[in-house]
Amino acid sequence: MSELIVNCPKCSKGLKLRDRKKLGKKARCPKCSHVFILSAPPETPDDEDEVELKLASDVAPQPAPSSQEPAVGVAARWVPDNAPPLQQAAVQFQVPQQAMPEQPAASGFPLVPSVGPVTVAPEDAGGVAHLKALKKKNAKRRNAAIIAGVLTAAAVGGVVYFAQDHLEAAKIAEEEAQKPKIDEELQATKDGLRRATELAKASSPTAGGPIPMKCMPLGARVIISLRPAELWKAGSRGEELRYCLGPFGEWATAKITELCQFEPAQIEQALIGIIPGEVGAAPQVAAIVRLVEPAKKSELLVKFGGESNQDHGYPIYVRENLSFLIGSDLKMIAVAPSGAAAAEMASSVEYQNPQSDGIDALLPQTDSERHLTVIFEPLSVNLHRDTMFPKEVWKLIDKSMQFFNEDEIETAVWSMHFGDTKFHSEILVRNKTVIREHLLQGQMQKKLKLLPFELVSMVELMNPQIIGPRKVIGRFPAMTQVYAMSTIGGMGSRFAQLTTELPDRAAPNLALGGLLAWDESTRTDFSRSVKQVQPEDTGPKIPDLIADRLKTIIEVEFPRTPLQDAFAYIADECKCDHYINGDALKLSGYTKNMPQAFTGQMSGYDAIKAIVTKDKQTDLCIVIQEDQKRFLVTTKPVATEAGLTIYQFK
Repeated sequence: MSELIVNCPKCSKGLKLRDRKKLGKKARCPKCSHVFILSAPPETPDDEDEVELKLASDVAPQPAPSSQEPAVGVAARWVPDNAPPLQQAAVQFQVPQQAMPEQPAASGFPLVPSVGPVTVAPEDAGGVAHLKALKKKNAKRRNAAIIAGVLTAAAVGGVVYFAQDHLEAAKIAEEEAQKPKIDEELQATKDGLRRATELAKASSPTAGGPIPMKCMPLGARVIISLRPAELWKAGSRGEELRYCLGPFGEWATAKITELCQFEPAQIEQALIGIIPGEVGAAPQVAAIVRLVEPAKKSELLVKFGGESNQDHGYPIYVRENLSFLIGSDLKMIAVAPSGAAAAEMASSVEYQNPQSDGIDALLPQTDSERHLTVIFEPLSVNLHRDTMFPKEVWKLIDKSMQFFNEDEIETAVWSMHFGDTKFHSEILVRNKTVIREHLLQGQMQKKLKLLPFELVSMVELMNPQIIGPRKVIGRFPAMTQVYAMSTIGGMGSRFAQLTTELPDRAAPNLALGGLLAWDESTRTDFSRSVKQVQPEDTGPKIPDLIADRLKTIIEVEFPRTPLQDAFAYIADECKCDHYINGDALKLSGYTKNMPQAFTGQMSGYDAIKAIVTKDKQTDLCIVIQEDQKRFLVTTKPVATEAGLTIYQFK
């Protein structure tokens, strides 16, 4: 392809065009920098004026022109028709270091006083720069808008969040306002009962695990746990207790020996379960015996005899109507009636059978190391009284079941431990859903406090012919009153608790008094009108003034008696009324269940003084209110604010 010579329309400089395809495109004159459309020339210019047409990128930079000539471009560049202005490359100039004279407008390039090479846009680069400026400005506006949007969104979100938080708080406050107000004193009483249960557990004389029920057949409704080796030990409190129980102690010895085939002194623990059937039918009896020392298997096989039976997953020995199971350690022997009970006994060697809901619920609260524990359902005892117990004790059972009301109590556990220094008694009752735990506990304590006065009414009708039993029976109501006053209430999850601690001599005395009173009751006609005896009906003439009544000498025995019960006992003994300002006590950090521990013979004043001055910094005080025939238990700040006269102890 032959080269074409295209003349610049402005300076007529001949430009060589090697590629005809570039005709119709824009080009820049390398001499005068004029931009024009390439078109075929009508004639060829002279050779001396011919200049090769090159793109700007193919042309090396030229030295700067002299001061006599204006700075002009040294190379032409082809610019596509459809290329945007931003894609057009700039033409480079060499700018002299000294100040340059102002260039003619025809050049189209204002000179910038600078040092070194400077890139200057072509003549249509003004639009590009303007577009860049607009984009930069728009970018700034866009960034500002984004920042403003983010801040606005954050502000709106914060407002919404705090508004929702405020609305939620208002909603909760409204719901709380609609809830019934909790009696603070009632809540304090419940908290005190729970703490009392924890304290009773911490002060327990034993720390054994729950009573083990493995190998006990289903359906046991009365369960008796005994530790015969300790109770039958010579010279122990248990031996004294058995002697005080008279024929009951002898009967227990014979029954344990008959059922367990070992002497009580050889048995570490005996668990007896009474399984009632239909009403009127004799109940079945099962027993689990754990020996003090392992026995020889040959000796056990000879003692229990019977044929071996492997049908129930564990070998048992069947003899007449009884089945026996021997533990792998040769210390455990289980006895159950043959039949279904024997199969249930064999199937529960590893995992104990479930009993009733109430029994299973209270079993974790039991202690297998207690000397005596009785678990029973009042309803079952009432239904099967005639077949469970001898006729001679029916009245005693009926009286006992009045204390354990079947309408309110589902299951009861009564455990006792006869230590060398303390007699420990604990009653646990599982309440039915018709009554709350704290209310049931309060009712049972009230029954316990009324028991001495009921016994007085019964003892009045008795006429023992022997002087010794007569004295013991006469003192029996007072013994039960000491027991009642030493009892501390408590509660837990679905059970109420009564815990009593007395000196070790209390157990045999109560046993003997109860036995003699029961024996005399079998010969007493109670059909006569019984006079109800109240505390104010006994004793010498009552002084008129409360101040004089509190001088009465009383017998005080407070092992760990709650404060409210201690004041109640003092008021009863001194034949006066009293009132405890629970709100005042609460303001000073006191509760009505604070335990009081002191004993001795003293006046009512001295007993009260021992309570209110136990702590040198105490705020407790009493106010004698003769107009109301009572003493008020309050605190010094409240009494002073109310203008009451605080009694000053000497």
